[in-house]
Amino acid sequence: MKSIKKIYFATLWIFGYLILFDIAINVAFKYPKDPENRSPSKPAQFFEYGRSIEGKLTRMTRKTIDQSARRISWGWIIEPEIRYFSDLRDSASHPTVTFYGMSHSVYLAEDLAKLDDSFVVRSLGAPGAVPTWAYAAYLSDKELLHSDVVVLSIMTRGVALICTTSGTTNHFDSVCPYTYPRYYLSGGILASSSPPFLSAESYLEYFYHPENWNSYKNWLKQNDKYYNPLLFQKTILDNSSIIRMLRRAYAFSSQRKKEARVYDNRNGFKVSSEEVEILKSIIVSFSEDAKRNNSLPILYLINNVSMGDHLYRVLEPTLAAHDILFLSSHVICPPNDPTNFDSTQHFIAPKNVLLAKAMVNLIKKNIKLD
Repeated sequence: MKSIKKIYFATLWIFGYLILFDIAINVAFKYPKDPENRSPSKPAQFFEYGRSIEGKLTRMTRKTIDQSARRISWGWIIEPEIRYFSDLRDSASHPTVTFYGMSHSVYLAEDLAKLDDSFVVRSLGAPGAVPTWAYAAYLSDKELLHSDVVVLSIMTRGVALICTTSGTTNHFDSVCPYTYPRYYLSGGILASSSPPFLSAESYLEYFYHPENWNSYKNWLKQNDKYYNPLLFQKTILDNSSIIRMLRRAYAFSSQRKKEARVYDNRNGFKVSSEEVEILKSIIVSFSEDAKRNNSLPILYLINNVSMGDHLYRVLEPTLAAHDILFLSSHVICPPNDPTNFDSTQHFIAPKNVLLAKAMVNLIKKNIKLD
C-alpha cells in the first residue's frame, strides 16, 4: 500500500511540474498576436510549429484580407499575385515567358530577366508549390494572358505531395490557406475535383462560417491524402506547449510514412504509385495544351539536395516519348553535392545564374515567333 501511495504522489508531482513547465513556456515564449508580426523569437516560433492547422489559420486570419497576415494572400489560383521581373509589358514585340511553381521557379525567372531584357518575364508562385498547383495555375492563367513560353516547375520533394490540395496540408510547419484541385486518373484520362474555394476572398467567407468550413473539411477528408484531423482541427490542447511539440513530431513522422509510399532515397520513385502516374499525365497534358495554345512548353526539373537525379530519371522516358523540352538542374547542380545549395536548400546564386543561362539558350533555340 505504501509503495502504491509513493507512486501516486510521485505521479502527481511529475504532472504538476509538467503543468508548470507548460505554463512557463507559454508565458516566456508567447507568440505575437499581431498577424503581421513576422519576426517572433526563435523559441516562440519553435513552440508554435506544432499548433494545429486551424490554430495557425486562426492566428493569421482576420475578417478582411487587409487585416490578416500577408501570407493568406499567397498562392491562390484565382486572382493570383503575378510578379513581373522587367519593365516590359509590350508582349506584341517582346516574347512573354511565364513561370509556374515554387520559390526555385521564381528565382530562376528573376535571374532570366536580368540576363536577357528582350523577354517579358512573369511568374506565378506559391510557397512549396507542388506540380498540381503549377498545372492548375497554368490552366487558369492562360485564360487571362497568352504567353509565348510557359515553364512548369517541378521539384523532387513535390511529387509525393501531388495528392494534396492546399498549402495547409502540404506543409504542416508553415501553412498557407491557398488551395488547388485534386487530380485523378480516370480510365487513363486526367480528371480533377476542385475545392469549394480558390481565392482569398472565398477562403475568408468559408473560414468565418462554421457550416461552410465543416463542408470544406469533409471535402478534404474525401480528396486530400494528407488531411489528418489530429493535425488539422483546433482544440483546447493547442494551448499546451507540450502537446504542440508532440503534435509536430507526429506530423513529421506521419508525413515521412506517406512519402515513403512514393519515394525513397536509395531506389527513387515507385513508378506504379498514383502520384507518379498523375505527374506523367500532367506533364503530357501541359505540353499538348500549351502547343495547341501556340505556346512553347518547357519543364523545369528541380532535383533537390541529397535526392539524386531520381526526378529526371523517372520522367525522362515520358519527356522523350512526347518530345517535351526540359531543363533538369542535376546537370549544372549535382544534387548530391551540398555546396550547390544554400542554407535554405535553394541553389546558390552563381549556379542559379547558370541555370538561367541554360533556360535562355533553350528558349531562344526553340521559340517560334511570327
